Formats: sequence, C-alpha cells, structure tokens
Amino acid sequence: MENDPKPSVEMVEKEKKGVSLTVNEHDATSLTLLQSLKQNYKSVVFSILMATGPMAFGFDIIIVGVVTAFPAFLERFGELRDGMPILPSIWLSLWNASMQIGFMIGSVIVGWVADRFGRKISMMTGSIITVAGIAVVYTCDLSDSMDHRRGTFLAGKIVIGMGLSMMATTCMTYNSEIVPVKLRGFALSLFQFQLVFGQLIAAVVAGSQIPDGLQRMSYRICFATQWALAGTAFISALIVPESPAWLLRKNDEAGARKSFGWLYKPSQVEAAMVALQSTLEHEKQEQADAADVTWLECFKGPNFRRMRIIIFASIVQQFHGTTFVANGTYFMIIAGLSPEKSIMVLEIASGLSLAAIMISWFLVDYLGRRRTIMGCTALLAATWLSVGIAGFFSTQAALWYMGVMINLVMVFFNIGSGPVIPIIASETSSVRLRAKANAVGFICNSFMSWVFNFCVPYIFNSDEGNLGGKTGLIFAALSVIAWVVFWFDLPEMKNRTYLELDEMFENKVKTRQFRKYECQGSI
Repeated sequence: MENDPKPSVEMVEKEKKGVSLTVNEHDATSLTLLQSLKQNYKSVVFSILMATGPMAFGFDIIIVGVVTAFPAFLERFGELRDGMPILPSIWLSLWNASMQIGFMIGSVIVGWVADRFGRKISMMTGSIITVAGIAVVYTCDLSDSMDHRRGTFLAGKIVIGMGLSMMATTCMTYNSEIVPVKLRGFALSLFQFQLVFGQLIAAVVAGSQIPDGLQRMSYRICFATQWALAGTAFISALIVPESPAWLLRKNDEAGARKSFGWLYKPSQVEAAMVALQSTLEHEKQEQADAADVTWLECFKGPNFRRMRIIIFASIVQQFHGTTFVANGTYFMIIAGLSPEKSIMVLEIASGLSLAAIMISWFLVDYLGRRRTIMGCTALLAATWLSVGIAGFFSTQAALWYMGVMINLVMVFFNIGSGPVIPIIASETSSVRLRAKANAVGFICNSFMSWVFNFCVPYIFNSDEGNLGGKTGLIFAALSVIAWVVFWFDLPEMKNRTYLELDEMFENKVKTRQFRKYECQGSI
C-alpha cells in the first residue's frame, strides 16, 4: 500500500470535487486496529505524549477523595462529630465543586487560546496554571486559622481546575486532528486511559503515605506529586508537532505539510494535506458569510444537533455516578472500612480499569460507539441498583460488597462509557468549530460536575442526608435515563470521515440510519 501513494491522492482529489468520499490510504478503514497502529505509529506516539495532560486530571480526581480521610488532614481541616473526625459536608462539597468552577473558567479561555496561539501553547499554558494552583494547595495548611486554611485550599482547587481544563480540552482537540479515521477512537480513548493511569498513581502515592497519615507531610507529598505530572505535560507539549489542522486554518500550508511529515510516513503526507484542505474548504463554504469562528455558530443549523450530542456526552458521566466513585474511598473509610483496605480496593480497581480501557480499544472498534456506550450504561444501571439495595443493610459483608461494587463501577465505566465519551465529544463537531465545540462541552461538563460534586456529599455524608450506599439507587435511575437518551439521539459515527459526518448531519440523517447510510459525495 505504501509503494503506490498516487492512487490515494487521486481518490482524495475526487473527493474534493464531490465525486467520492473515499479517503486517502492512511485513513483506510479496511485495516485492523493493530495494522493501523503499526502503519501510523508516529502519530500514535504524539497522541500518547499529548495525553499526559489528562493524567494530572485523573490524579486530582482521586487524591482529594483519599487525602481528605487522612488523620493529619482531618486534624487540620475537619471537626469532631459524635467523637469522630469528619469533614463538614459544606466544605467537602465546596472542595469537590471548586475544581469544576475552575474547569468552566478554563473551558472558556482554552477555546480562544487554542484557536489564537495553537494547541501546543494551549497545553503549556494549562500546565503552568496547574503548577501555580498546586503551589497554593501545598501551602494552604500554614495558616493558624481553620477558615483561612479551608478557603485557601478552595482557591487552589479552582486554579488547578482552570489548568486541568485547558490541558484536557487541548488533548481532545489535538488528538482528534492528527490521527487517521481508523485510529480516531483509539487516540481519543487515550484521554481516559491516561486519566485512569493518573488515578492509579494517586492511589499508589496515597497508599504509600498511610503509615505516616498522622504527619502533615503525608498529604503534602500527595499534592506535590502533581507538580511532576503537570511538568510532564509541559515537556510533552514542547516535543509534539503543532496540529496541521490549526496551521492550515492559519494559512500556513508549509507548516502544515511539515507537521504532517512528523506525523505520517512520507508517502502519506500529500494525501493527508489534500484531504484536510478538502474538509476545511467545504466547511468554509458552509460558513462563507462568517468572518471568523464564533460561539454562536455551534448552535446554528446542523451544528445544533451536533452540539446537543456533544453536550449530553459531556455530562452523562455524572449520570453514571463518577462523583460518588471519586468520593468512594472517603465514604468507605467513614463507613468503617480500614484505610489500608479501602485504598487496596481502589488500587485494584484502577489497575483493572486500565485493562478495561485496553479492551475497549478493540470493543469500540468492533461494536462501534453507540452499542458500546449503551451496553455499558445498562450494566452500570444494574450495578448501581445492587449497591442501592446493599445500602439497606449494615453488616460487614454489605459494606465490603458496596466497596467492591462502587469500585467496579469504575471498571465498567472504563470499558465502555469512559473511552467512548471523549470520542463522541471530539468527533461529532465540525473541524472548523472543534476547539470551541469541545470548550462548550467542557463548560457543560464542568457545570454538571459542579452540581453533582456539591450535592452528592450532602446526600451520602453522615452529617446531612446520610443515605450512604442507598445513593446507588439515584444513579441507577439516572443511568436508565441516559440509556433512553442514547437510544433516541446518539448516532453511530464509527469509521466515518469528518467530510462524511458533515454530509450526514447536513442531510439530517436519522439517528438509527447513520450506521448503514451511504454517503453520496456531493454535499
């Protein structure tokens, strides 16, 4: 296939004239996943490097839920309730929700930064902001005032959220732009893989500090580890080539060709250039009356349907109970399970989740996005139902069952919904609107995460709602609602080029007809 690149270019030239939607050889969907990985190894390596940003995000998700149960942290930030140290629900809710406030701010900023200065600068800016936020969190316990300590920790989490949001959004945008169609699902699922890998690092680091849990350095070391993760993301952004799509939109054809030279084999570069030019030219024609990309474009015409899918894909993880899972270690320790056993279960679940994501690479390739996420959602609904039922019992066996099943939710989520959500969120938008569409998705994700992160501790914590494990019933019901929405509104976009997706959305193809729809090539 590599020995004769000329036919591939010819096919793309025909696509440009509206004769065919066949894509160049590096986009060939007839290849298996392993064949595509081997053929496009360079773009895969750069995708992995850019996915180091979400690793810091995953670390932060878990570390707060674990560290807040450390005796030293409870001593400096908690209070006694019936002789037992706990964190007041209001502060636990504020800390959980504060990062989402930062996420919303970062999501607004990143759309402009990524479009104006490029994906590399956007990632580096996010890592610098994250480093600054970590410094605030690391030093927040120096004050003698309890309220000041709590407030400073809150401020630091907001700043960290801003930086993590920029890195996460940039990763999704960049990875969706540099790989061929066949590997788009794999590249975007790297977001979830690295996120879970960050969670595993957090569990291991926190577990190593349990023996020193009475010392302030136990939780400080956990916070300091994030500096290394944010620094890794910064270095990765220095190494990777700029997105060819961004360069071409800036009329830097030479730069785009050079970038493709880093990403693909020499025989693939020209075909990739022509295909990208074709897609961008088509989208420019559709928006000929617009001087530049605007936020309002995301909600006009066919883009409104695409934006609706992106928004629901961005918020559905909260319906699946990820916030409760993130607080699972704190919940289990407060409920009576020892810190060592609680973190051991978390470490095992994180390791299994990494294996689950690797399985999902092949599962998504075989079943597609729609079937995978719907099957996963049904499984999560059943799992949460069992957790909710177990919550009515106060035995040690029921406690162990809830601890194991809550962490298994993480595994089930990562074999289906976790990897598929960023794929859907990134590939649904048009190339021209991708940075801003992803930013809108992250804003919605951040808002819904803020709502759930603020409310969930009130629901399960002993000083307020005290539902405990019965909280699972709420997420079982929400998962059922999510399944229904997917059935009616989520089309199958597996192995579709961005030009094909443009045609199908513009022609208002019905949701369940996407999978078998044959594109005409004349849009």
